[in-house]
Amino acid sequence: MVTRQAATTARKGDTIAASIAVAVGLIGFGLKGTGWILTGSEAIFSDALESTVNIVASIVALAAIIYARRPADAEHPYGHGKAEFASAALEGVMIAFAGVVVLVHSLEGMARARPAIERLDLGLWLVFASGVLNGVTGGGLLWWGKRNDSAALVGDGRHLLADLLTTLGVIGALLLVQATGMLWIDTAAAVLLATILVIVGGRQIRESLSSLLERQDAGDHAKICAALDRHVRSEPATICSFDSLRHRHDGRAHWIDMHLRVPAKLTVAQGHAIATVIEREVLDAVGEGTATAHIEPCDGRCGRASCRC
Repeated sequence: MVTRQAATTARKGDTIAASIAVAVGLIGFGLKGTGWILTGSEAIFSDALESTVNIVASIVALAAIIYARRPADAEHPYGHGKAEFASAALEGVMIAFAGVVVLVHSLEGMARARPAIERLDLGLWLVFASGVLNGVTGGGLLWWGKRNDSAALVGDGRHLLADLLTTLGVIGALLLVQATGMLWIDTAAAVLLATILVIVGGRQIRESLSSLLERQDAGDHAKICAALDRHVRSEPATICSFDSLRHRHDGRAHWIDMHLRVPAKLTVAQGHAIATVIEREVLDAVGEGTATAHIEPCDGRCGRASCRC
């Protein structure tokens, strides 16, 4: 069995990135909230409400990352990494809930008289500044999260990038209102934004639950099989074949076990040495985690000369 842990630098980087996301959420809410107070726009209200979700989601992600980095213990022998998937699922629920709230508020707004939108120029600049800030931060979180296998940061990054897209939609709608004077466009934009939030939230819930239920990652599977196939195809072959490959991951950590068939004439020490080499190469392919190889004698049906006594 070979175990490999992430560098301390990567762990600290996750915490710093999540802390930055919290700060950006607070700033974004301040900018959009001010824009809504100045203009009274339904669309900006919807965007500002989503920013409250950004704040809560970023705080939850930060807490999940800190908890997930705790070492394995007697009660949690596989570690605490699943906390990141739970965080991402909760964030999806909050995004979808915000979408429902915005939708209800917007539909209610259609039934009442709409006052004119005021100070639209300043409101647009505030919303635009918030969108740019969210876009830059979201892109950074997504890049860092994928690089370091942090489900919480990937979820937070996708949320902020979705926030950028919805903000651009709000700006476009308000520019149309400014040009045409048609206030219904503002409400229609809010309804569209709410629909997008529900869709984004639902997708994030589905992906996070799939990870919590330990669906095998197709990308990881291909990398592991490629590493094992190199040994099967080598001449002379290091192993005759492999089977019973299983793997899962909880955030950054991967757990892999497999059965390796080796020539029956090998000693226990020789078989163990081969297993250790392959375990290390498998972890080279996927990153941090634990790989365990079970050695079994080949029954000779592979036809390789190296399997003959």
